Formats: sequence, C-alpha cells, structure tokens
Amino acid sequence: MKTYLKEKIGNPELFTGRKRELTYFLNWTEGIRREFSMSTAILSRRKTGKTALMQRLYNMIFERDMGIVPFYFEIREAKQWYGHLCENFFMTYAYQYFAFKTRRPEYISGWGTETFDDAAEIARKEGFDFLASIIRGVGKLQEQGKTDRMWDAVRETPRRVAEHDGEQALQMIDEFQFLNRFVYWDREKRHKAEDFAGSYLHTCEYKNAPLLISGSWVGWLMDDLNTMLPGRFQYHHLENLPEDECVEMTFRYALIGGAPVTEETACLMAQVTEGNPFYISAMFRSKCPDKDLTTEEGLRKTLEFETLHKEGIIRGTWLEYVSSAFPKVNETYAKDIVLYLSGHRDRFVSRAELKRHLGLDMPDHQLDQKMDALLKSDIIEENRFQYRGVQDNIFDKVFRSRYADDIDKFVSKGASEEYKALLEKLRKRYESLSGEHNRYKGAFAEFVISHHLVHAAHRENDRFRGMMRNLPDDFRFVAYESVRQYHSPPLHKPEFQLDIFARAEECSLIWEVKHRQTTKFSIGEARAFLKKAEELVRLEEVGKHALVVFSSAGFTRETPDWLISHGIAWTEDDGWLDTSLLMKR
Repeated sequence: MKTYLKEKIGNPELFTGRKRELTYFLNWTEGIRREFSMSTAILSRRKTGKTALMQRLYNMIFERDMGIVPFYFEIREAKQWYGHLCENFFMTYAYQYFAFKTRRPEYISGWGTETFDDAAEIARKEGFDFLASIIRGVGKLQEQGKTDRMWDAVRETPRRVAEHDGEQALQMIDEFQFLNRFVYWDREKRHKAEDFAGSYLHTCEYKNAPLLISGSWVGWLMDDLNTMLPGRFQYHHLENLPEDECVEMTFRYALIGGAPVTEETACLMAQVTEGNPFYISAMFRSKCPDKDLTTEEGLRKTLEFETLHKEGIIRGTWLEYVSSAFPKVNETYAKDIVLYLSGHRDRFVSRAELKRHLGLDMPDHQLDQKMDALLKSDIIEENRFQYRGVQDNIFDKVFRSRYADDIDKFVSKGASEEYKALLEKLRKRYESLSGEHNRYKGAFAEFVISHHLVHAAHRENDRFRGMMRNLPDDFRFVAYESVRQYHSPPLHKPEFQLDIFARAEECSLIWEVKHRQTTKFSIGEARAFLKKAEELVRLEEVGKHALVVFSSAGFTRETPDWLISHGIAWTEDDGWLDTSLLMKR
C-alpha cells in the first residue's frame, strides 16, 4: 500500500495488527456508500493507536478510490483563535480534496503559505467549479471579518461538496475533545469557546459525510458527547492488541528498531505490557542504559526504567493524566483514593467504603465531584457509582512510585520485586506452552530469517545463497526496500497470509516458513503457497520475483521435484535460524 497522508507512526511497516478494527471500519466505510453508517467516536487513552488507525484507514480509502472522499484533520493541543481554526480546517480539506480527486498526493502537504485565492485558482484549473465558488465565498467572509459565519460555512463544506458531486465523504477529526478546551472566540485568546463541539449537533447526523472522531482524554470526550451531542455518535473502544498481534508487533519493532529480542522475551513483553502498543514501542525506544531485551533481567530493567525513572516515556505519559486531574481535586484526597483503588483493582469499590477506609468527611455530592474529575482524566474507572483502579499493572507502578507512603523503598526495592514476581509467573506460563506446539516458534523463525534478509544476506551473498536450492542462476540477495509479513487487504476474500515478503526492484522474495520438529513440508502445502503467492504478486503488482520455502523438518519425498517443476526454491538449512547474527549489526 502506498502512503498518501504521511503517517505519524513513522516507518509504515511499524503498523502492526489491528486486523479486526481495520475490517470493522472498512465495512463501516462501505456503509457510507449506502448512506447508512452513523458517526462514530473511537475511544482510548493516549498513544494506543487511534491516530495510526485513522491515518492508515485514510490511506486505504485513498488507494482504493471507493468514491468516498477521505478527510483527516487533527485538533491541536494548543490555544488557537477560532478564525485560524476555520482557515486551517478549510484549507486542509480543500487540498486533500484536490489530492484525492486528481490522484496527486503531493497536494496533501502542498499548502502552507497559500491563500484562498491560490486554492480557488487550483480548483478552477482542475475543474472543481463548485468548490472554487465555496473557497471564494469563505475568503470573502475572512476579508470582512465575519468569522462567526466562517465556521458554519467550512464545517458544512465536506458534506455540501459530496452532495453536489453525488458522492460521499468521510470526515476524520482527531482529538475532538480539544475543540472545547483550546479554541477561543477572540484573537487574544481570553474567551474560551467552551461549547464549540456542540456546533456539530446537526452536521454529524448526515449519513453522506459522517464523522469518525477520536479522543485520548476519554472522560472529557464522553462528557462532551453526552452533554452537547447526545445520541449522535456510536462508540468504539480501542482495546489492547490480542497476544498474537502483540508478539508480531514486538518482532516488527525489533527488526526495524534494531533492538534484538528472543522468542521468550518477545512473549514475555507481550504479556507484561498486557498488549498495550504504546508500552511496547516505549520499551524499544527507551533510553534505559545498556538496554537488553534478549534476557528476562534486561527486560525487567528496561521496564523499571520506563516506570520509575524521570526520563521514562511511559512514566511521563501517565503523569500527564495525573497532573490533569489533581488540580481539580484536593491532592491528598486524590492520592489516597487512587492508591486505595489501585490496591483493590480486582473489584469495584463503593463510595461508602472509600469514605470509611480513607476517613473522607464530606457529603456524597462533594465526593462525586472529586471522583468525576478523576474519571475524566482516565485514571480510575466507574460502573454505576462504584469505582476501581485502572486495569493496568504498569500504571499502578508509575503512580505508586510518585505517591506511595514510602516512595524511596518502593522505587529501590518494592517495584523491582513485584516485576520479578510477575515476570517469573509469566515465564512459567510461557514454558508451559513451549515445545512442539508452541505457537510462536514459527513467528520467531520468520523474525530471524527477516533479520538476515535485512542485515546480512546481501553482505554475505555466497554464504546465504549456498544454503538454498533451486534459485535462479543469476540470483543475488540485495538490500531490500522492505521485509515484512504480508496480510491480504481487509475484506479481501479469501483472506490469506504470507510469512515474508521482501520487496526489491531487482528480484523480490516471497517466503513460506515452517518451523516444525517432525512434520515435513508437503506438495499440498506447496500448492497452497503458490496460490497465495500468485495473488500477492497480482495485488502488489510485483515484477521479477522468486518463491522460497523454508522447512526445518525437511520435505516429503516427492515435494522437491514438484518445487523444481514450478520454479520454487527451498531450504532446510538451520543456518537461516542462526540467532548469533542478531547481535551483530
């Protein structure tokens, strides 16, 4: 897939998993074509993948050219005048529209110093007369200082243009909750537009241009939607990654980020982070001295650094949430409440229990106000006026390292002992899955082979070529543009997956990897692999390529002849699984 809108995740190959969510939202997008889908809000805390999901969805819709015009806009977390927001929103939409309709993605990032006149001229030249007239009209409103009317005009433009064109639009607004918190009516930024989100009350109901919004401050966003936009949005809670996608993400970050892992530590990381993609990325980006993710001890030390050290990425992000809540609540009360709830995360706690155990001498309505502030800052959870700590063992360590009764003891000893006990428990669970049926052995083999293709094969061509059979005579390993696992696009039928796709202009490689102890690779498996590979070649428009099968248990007697007759290379050489090369970069 090509990247049209630059994705914040960085290297596009770092986007891992979210298969269920992408399938859901592509089906939801198909519903827009029938003017059926309802505006939707994606809810989860910061850095859990909302922006990555929305930007990837944008690029997929752009590439498919489904007749649905995608629009992505992020509300900045900074004070901004209402008039500037109107202009940024409108010009972002206009240039994204130009890009989509002309299939020229350079338009997306093409505006900065351009004026309304410049945009109107582009629209005229490209034949978008209706949009050109709207641009000129909005420009006049700006010249006349009628910013009170500008927002009504620009907010409705994606829907109006879609209606005029006989098409549909998808409006993605990232960090929607900041509309009420960082937009000001006046240039001097003294009068906050505290009900600004309410202007979408009717706009978001149109099914030809529904909204897909996100919010990292879940409590704030839910409060805005419930009070100002009641019944207008469906909710989609973005959960942590399932374990298999989490392990895949760990191997992907290890391959691209250059911090090696082992099969065991990848599984431990997936479990100790509870599938939180932010925690995994933070572990690989951590500034922990002598970071080593290939051992249990190294994993623990990195986790402790991220949790307890002032430069830990995870610690800094969680303390942002805490600092947003405590000015609104007496800090002593807040500390005691959160510590108590974190210590009883396995159950919900009533107000009466909190008041009794913490000695809170206040009426229920005052306690409710304090609990509401903690809820809106996403550091506790609630169900029918009962409360519990966030279901996250890492947040618990961050919070206690800041507010525990004996902070020094907790940081120097307590947290480390708790992490040791947790990792030991997880290691025993991992070992119970080890052996012939360990489901992650194949994933680790794919990671090691991918690592060799990225870092070693093209430098030691003779060595790695010598491990292969039936390669073309003129074949050489090269520096590949990308090396990744390949999943069929969402909604593709039938769904399929290929273990390694190494793209190169000279000759791409498509691998099937079977890391089994006794089961040999069969002709039936070879036929299935060839069929999937042919579909990948068609979908990705792959030029010259070679197919390769790795089978650690070898091949059935008749399979090599079949592979030769179909031009497929193969290997069972365990040199491809040499992990000593992982540490040599």
